[in-house]
Amino acid sequence: MRIIIRIARQELSLLFHSPVAWLILIVFPIQIGIDYLHYIQMIGRAQRMGNHFTNVTAMVFGGREGFYPGVKSTLYFYIPLLTMGLISRETHSGSIKLLLSSPIKVKDIVLGKYLAMMGYGALLLVIICLYSISGAYFIEHIDWQLLSSGALGLYLLICAYAAIGIFMSSLTTYQVVAAISTLAVLALLNFIGGLFQGNDTVRHITYFMSISGRTEQFIAGLISSEDVLYFLLVIGFFLTITCMRLQDQREAKPGYLRTVRYIGLVAACFLVGYISSLPVATGYIDMTVTSKHTLGPQSRDLVKKMDKPLKITTYVNILDDNYYLGAPEKKSEDERLMIPYRRFLPDLQMNYVYYYDFGDNKNLYKNYPGESDAAIAKKVADIQDLDFKKVLPPASIRKMVNLRPEENKLVRLLQYGDGQTFLRYYNDMMIYPGEREFTAALKHLVTPSQTPVVTFLTGNGERSISKAGDAALKMFVKDGSFRAALINQGFTVDTLNADLQSISANTAILVIAAPQTAFSAKVQQQLQQYVASGRNLFIMTEPGSQFVLAPLLQQLDVHAGDTAVQEESRDYAPDFLLSHFSEKAGEISPALGAYQSDSGVVSVSGAVNLQYGNSAGFGVVPLLLSKNKQPLALALERKQAGKTQRIIVSGDADFMSSAEIARRKPSVWNQPFTTEIFRWFTYGAFPINTGTMPSRDVIDSDDAGILTMRVFFFGIIPVSLLLLATTLLIYRKRR
Repeated sequence: MRIIIRIARQELSLLFHSPVAWLILIVFPIQIGIDYLHYIQMIGRAQRMGNHFTNVTAMVFGGREGFYPGVKSTLYFYIPLLTMGLISRETHSGSIKLLLSSPIKVKDIVLGKYLAMMGYGALLLVIICLYSISGAYFIEHIDWQLLSSGALGLYLLICAYAAIGIFMSSLTTYQVVAAISTLAVLALLNFIGGLFQGNDTVRHITYFMSISGRTEQFIAGLISSEDVLYFLLVIGFFLTITCMRLQDQREAKPGYLRTVRYIGLVAACFLVGYISSLPVATGYIDMTVTSKHTLGPQSRDLVKKMDKPLKITTYVNILDDNYYLGAPEKKSEDERLMIPYRRFLPDLQMNYVYYYDFGDNKNLYKNYPGESDAAIAKKVADIQDLDFKKVLPPASIRKMVNLRPEENKLVRLLQYGDGQTFLRYYNDMMIYPGEREFTAALKHLVTPSQTPVVTFLTGNGERSISKAGDAALKMFVKDGSFRAALINQGFTVDTLNADLQSISANTAILVIAAPQTAFSAKVQQQLQQYVASGRNLFIMTEPGSQFVLAPLLQQLDVHAGDTAVQEESRDYAPDFLLSHFSEKAGEISPALGAYQSDSGVVSVSGAVNLQYGNSAGFGVVPLLLSKNKQPLALALERKQAGKTQRIIVSGDADFMSSAEIARRKPSVWNQPFTTEIFRWFTYGAFPINTGTMPSRDVIDSDDAGILTMRVFFFGIIPVSLLLLATTLLIYRKRR
């Protein structure tokens, strides 16, 4: 060990005899700090202009424009400049022969030089950590754990780059060639993960070999044993192969024996890497304060109940406009998205099935007018370099699974035991299902008896949940591409004509959406019995339907107005109202209280006011009010038949319509409001509460603070290093 340390000290001394090492230390803090401080300045100004940001630490340090990703891209160019002369210099001068003929072991030589690079890397890490610490000057309650994880990832990357650089330096006598060769190897390791991803036999190997994405996990705050072992394997492999190469120069051995040693080293590394990548052998540490990468309590409790393997089959229609998300080259990346669940479900199985069938890809069909689906699919397969023989035709896929209700879109099928359910992709910025949607689907499989059944009454002109019209309720109820739709949040949706059927005992919530014709005596009796049973009810009335619902509302001691509420408005029709949340809305849901504090509004079109009493034994909370304080929506609750019965009565049905849910101008809170209604109906069980911890970190930067940091990092540090370098170099030259 003493020899290794002596060699490391000697190598560091030689390194700092060169102006390159000093130049990098001077330039490095300036280069990595320019964008970082500018970014903080822009966020601080936006904050003072009224914008508000959450997860600020992750955004500033780990985001796409963040500090750590910027540092990562910078290291790619600096490390080869430092390692290019470690061994090539010795080879060029001939001193390598003296080293190899000395009693010093080859491994001591290599490890000594590598230890010197680790020491220099530690200096770079100190500069990086100074910037991280400076973040606390601007960010209150900064996430130190995330910063530590990112710094560790960057240091492991420096060490891996250094090991690669040492090996490349041992292959040539020219330092420039060594630097360029190192850059080439680093480029290969960064891009190899994208090669042969369409080939299931090879893709796992190339994806594992890729260094790209490894550091990103650390930067995001997730440390996995697989990534740590990957870096250790890379470091160990290149240091070992360097030792083997130098040892071959010292000892003459048969070529076949050297070949066997090299093959054995490669095989051993791949074996260890394979074992470390197995889900059952992979451990994780979530380094974020908010446990961002860990499933919430509900999800973990649900997973613990699973005693059978979960199988996920992704059905990819090559004619679908979202085909690219399930393309063969995306498989490895797609599987990586399942890490939060693989942590707790190591036996998770994932399969992909490719087929073609009619899809709603208008641009594709427009590009090939008049051609059959088969002909278009063949052309798509040629364009995407797919083996068309492996793409199932419509007849074959329909025998396997019925995807017509999913409109032949990209979709996952979750299978657990004898049960199965779909997990969809959505038309929003995230696209992929999140923990809430995934856990809701799992709950449907693992605890099907707990799935709430929402039954919509039909037969009397009620709002449709199947039609795509503006007044229909399809978007919020059963639009598979809308993330907040009930079918995507764990609810089972059904319809019922009470004249033909009895209300099922499984119905947890009965919805009556603005009927237009009077109920028969049979239906009236069923509704009265349903209310008396203590189950939950959602009544939507509006001008014209209030008389149909009058007998039922009278049973609740609620009375709807005779005419539509109207308000004067500069921009909208008199019966288009922007209702606001009442001050008491927070009593039934904290979220509604937050909406009220944020001055949220819910758009209603043609609403009647509601009056109420307490003769039916309900506690009544007004939820929505017009400008003149007339109640437009009520929440009723009482103890009935041994249950806590909850009923919502609204004076409008349009607030839940597809047109109002999708409204962008003015900005309305219809979807969050409706979601909270159904959460209240299910006593907080659905939609799933993932238990996400809110971030506490907030930014508070000003231009004066930014200027101070610029003076320190762009002035004091570089100038101090320049003066130190100049003094030492002059001193050594004089000696």
